Amino acid sequence: MFGGSRRRGSLVTGVVYHEAYLKHDLGRGHPERPERIESILKATEEVLRREDVALLEPKPASETDLLRVHSEGYIARIRSMSGAGGVLTMDTPVPPGVYETATLAAGGAMLAGESVVEGKVDNAFALTRPPGHHAGRGSGGGFCFFNNVAVMIEYLRFHHHLEKFAVLDWDVHHGNGTQEIFNRDPDVLYFSTHQSPLYPGTGAIEEIGEGPGRGSKVNVPLRPGTSGASFKHVLTELFAPLVKRFRPDFIAVSAGYDAYFNDPLANLRFTIETYSYSANFVKDLADDLCDGRLAVVLEGGYNLEAVSQGVLATLSSMLDLGGVEEPSPAPPQIVDEAVRTEVSQIKKTLSPYWHIW
Repeated sequence: MFGGSRRRGSLVTGVVYHEAYLKHDLGRGHPERPERIESILKATEEVLRREDVALLEPKPASETDLLRVHSEGYIARIRSMSGAGGVLTMDTPVPPGVYETATLAAGGAMLAGESVVEGKVDNAFALTRPPGHHAGRGSGGGFCFFNNVAVMIEYLRFHHHLEKFAVLDWDVHHGNGTQEIFNRDPDVLYFSTHQSPLYPGTGAIEEIGEGPGRGSKVNVPLRPGTSGASFKHVLTELFAPLVKRFRPDFIAVSAGYDAYFNDPLANLRFTIETYSYSANFVKDLADDLCDGRLAVVLEGGYNLEAVSQGVLATLSSMLDLGGVEEPSPAPPQIVDEAVRTEVSQIKKTLSPYWHIW
């Protein structure tokens, strides 16, 4: 637990964790397995012992917290299935007790955001399971039950009266649930990079939001083989200008580590250095735009070496500790011409709404 007030003049990063996250088990052979957290805890052991790291233990999100995001019927369905187990979608079995674990994951994201807003920490990483960005208002799947980032955003809106949020989703899969929840909301800038084609099959360039939210949803589909250097180009050319114009009160990251070049479920070519750079990049934006208010929430990542070293790299950047050594020889890192072309296309698509380019 957080053991006191923030030390003035020092950088403190909160890390949200609960041992119950280790008990969430989707069955033998499932890629979203407890070993993901075990490997992260081992890799970050020294960092977590630092004086400038505050360990935060969450409480479950209440039904009221969930209802700001999810439908009453969907919440009741997960609660009912949680009693005996079942199957939500083909890739998402429902183990007994998942309601308790999933509400604890949502509560972990809430705690990360609130600790930052209240000034108890400078920024925070929610080391939570199960992940959340595929969960919509009335649906789940893709290993997700409740949308942790969305629950955090609505909690901060209701209790702390923040108005504008920017979400950077660097998971290799499109966060269809997050986009759906905020699709008509102009005060949530949702920005996703993701491999395409790949599950869940959404996230085309043309998906820019609906109604009053039109122009506030930005999708950058990446071809298989796209490099981490290309992702940096996207951050510099698209994300930074948009978020600077948007001027959010808070920045959230849906942090998946499955764009790593050795991930078993995808085919992008990010490196550990990609995640170090990206965390530094978004931290600097938060410092410049919203008093450093930044929360990172764990999503996917199924190569144990990659997810553990990726989280270590992210935490090291959030703490200004420098880079992390690459665990494996990395592929060449050049900006793909297809990405340059796509960025130009996205700028044209968004220009009527932003007037930046």
